[in-house]
Amino acid sequence: MEIRQIKYFVAVIDCGSLSQAARQVHVAQSALSKQMSALEQELEVQLFHRSHNGVVASEAGKVFYEYAQGMLKHLTDARAAVRSSPNAVSGSIVVALPQSVATILAMPLMRAVAARYPQVAFHLNEELTGNVMDQLIHGRVDLALFTSRELPPQVVFDALIEEDFYLIHRANAPDAPPAGEVTLQQALARPLVFPSQAHGHSTRTLVEHVVKQRGLAAGEIAMEVNSVHILKSAVEAGIGYTIMPLNLAMREIEDGRLVAHRINDAELTRTLGICSCASMAASHLKTLISELIREVVHGMCQSGDWPGGRAR
Repeated sequence: MEIRQIKYFVAVIDCGSLSQAARQVHVAQSALSKQMSALEQELEVQLFHRSHNGVVASEAGKVFYEYAQGMLKHLTDARAAVRSSPNAVSGSIVVALPQSVATILAMPLMRAVAARYPQVAFHLNEELTGNVMDQLIHGRVDLALFTSRELPPQVVFDALIEEDFYLIHRANAPDAPPAGEVTLQQALARPLVFPSQAHGHSTRTLVEHVVKQRGLAAGEIAMEVNSVHILKSAVEAGIGYTIMPLNLAMREIEDGRLVAHRINDAELTRTLGICSCASMAASHLKTLISELIREVVHGMCQSGDWPGGRAR
């Protein structure tokens, strides 16, 4: 297997056409087709489905595409690392934040990276949680912030911050509980707006884990919404309540549009940490960005800019 074959393969999938891919990588279409056939023989799988309308990845091709993108990214990073000055911090890094983290952390982190490491090509991805671990394992993402539950064995987790959960509802809701804390059972007695199970790793999954441990009745799901912004809008519209960390709804709470009640349950917390893949090469840049993420998050906890957050 050759590097050029991997580059050609990614180009074919991205273009959806052998002729367009050939123009993009500046080779004859016949040569490109020959290289793709050789790659399929090497892997002993069919990577493409070919038709008059172009080419699409087979199931095996979709799997290889994820790995191929990761391989090409690491080659680019390696080239940048060996060419850079020993005293300069440069290179490219991709950090993935779940929606429930990006809302509060994205801008402070981008400002911090730009100020301290101006020569670094910093890429920040806001992702649904169901996508984050696959991208990390396949090398498309270098670092990710995620919860500590149900991580793949090859993922290294470094705890960063702990948060409580709150019952959130619209202002002046007629069936709202009295001001103050509520129990988990009281929170579950309301119809809930949640992300889907496939993308609720940072919120819903943690709640349902505690519910299952306690043998409690699961709350009624009024609606599933895989967007933090739309989910909060649904709660504000009176479609249901939700359960989430305080920081996610702080702006709406300060504006008087939403109301929060801390759920008084010691086990219902989420621990976020910096995740990396043990099978991917470590780098000085990864270490520096990890340290900067920790510095930013802990600083936000100390200053009160991360409501409800406790540094770990």
